[in-house]
Amino acid sequence: MPTNHFSADCPSCGSRLKRLPATRRDSVHVYCMDCGHDFGRYEALVERYQKTLSELESDLEVPTASGRKPAELRAQE
Repeated sequence: MPTNHFSADCPSCGSRLKRLPATRRDSVHVYCMDCGHDFGRYEALVERYQKTLSELESDLEVPTASGRKPAELRAQE
């Protein structure tokens, strides 16, 4: 069964808790708190989530968060 990199659940134990160990910048990996499963590099995980989010926003025809200024985002909250 292929790993679903976008799932919040750990593929090994089903936990949603994750930890970021204190390491050097650009080499931080995301791990499951319960079983230690390695989700990969933090930067790669964030990049995949951002790409998926921008594709979803495009499909829904809503303004992208990256295209708006921080003040505009706070005003909508």
